[in-house]
Amino acid sequence: MYSKEFQEQIARLKTDKVSGSEEIVRKAVLLIKNEIQLNPARFGKIIDLSEMLRKVIDIKKEMSALRNVLIYFMDFFQHGVAVEDLADRVIEKMDEQRKHLIDKLKPIISQCKNIVTMSRSSTIFCALKKLSETQDSDKLPELTVFESRPALEGKKLALEAVNLGYKVNYLVDAAVGRAIKALNPDLVLIGADTIFPNGNVVNKIGCHALAIFASQDKVPFYVTSTTLKLLLKSIPFTIQSYPSSEVWAKDKPKEVKVYNPYFEIIPANLITGFITEYGFSTNIPDVRIVLEKEYIREMYE
Repeated sequence: MYSKEFQEQIARLKTDKVSGSEEIVRKAVLLIKNEIQLNPARFGKIIDLSEMLRKVIDIKKEMSALRNVLIYFMDFFQHGVAVEDLADRVIEKMDEQRKHLIDKLKPIISQCKNIVTMSRSSTIFCALKKLSETQDSDKLPELTVFESRPALEGKKLALEAVNLGYKVNYLVDAAVGRAIKALNPDLVLIGADTIFPNGNVVNKIGCHALAIFASQDKVPFYVTSTTLKLLLKSIPFTIQSYPSSEVWAKDKPKEVKVYNPYFEIIPANLITGFITEYGFSTNIPDVRIVLEKEYIREMYE
């Protein structure tokens, strides 16, 4: 049995529709840290730790980052890191990955005049913030952001970007085709919730259409993410529908069935390239991650 606070926070994260996937992972890591600190001796065996980690995986099964960050926990545990220090070591690893990614991403976006994005990637926001600290506002790229219904993550990003000194074009999601043609962006840049070994990417609904229009108009379509989001092997993936009330709450006829998917798959053939902490690659399998221990494989069963 886990603490009441742990269970309440798990339930709260399951309903979080605005935070980026890495932000959710970081919140989950802190939950694990707090739970371990209540009784470190309880997690003296790897099976005790893995049982708690599996509960965290269930927060959002479509997010590979939750699976992989828990593998980091297991790896540090197996290498003798004290259980009380596991969460801090995992956060250090994530911070290092993000720093290297921002270092690779910043020069790419600094050369652009107009960047199009969908939803709100915390990685993209951090790179934009870093660029704004070293570049005059009149030299910053113009951003084109879509609202990202129903949670309006795009609106949050637009407000944040304006506060950093960026000029922002804000459009409804259905205007992606018009925006690509009218604004002639240098590139389309999105984050990722999951990257499959074959290069397919899961991200916020609307990104597939954005990729299609970018391909038609020969605009580079880049995915940026640390390898935290990369599945180490393929697993079944189901597109879930979230509460219909987010889309249509009042006066909805009972004959109307609302489908509210938050995520969709962007095929690899529509993706121009990937920017990870290792740099730019046209093919995500170029980033090699070797599975050396059976317990890592078991996390995917």
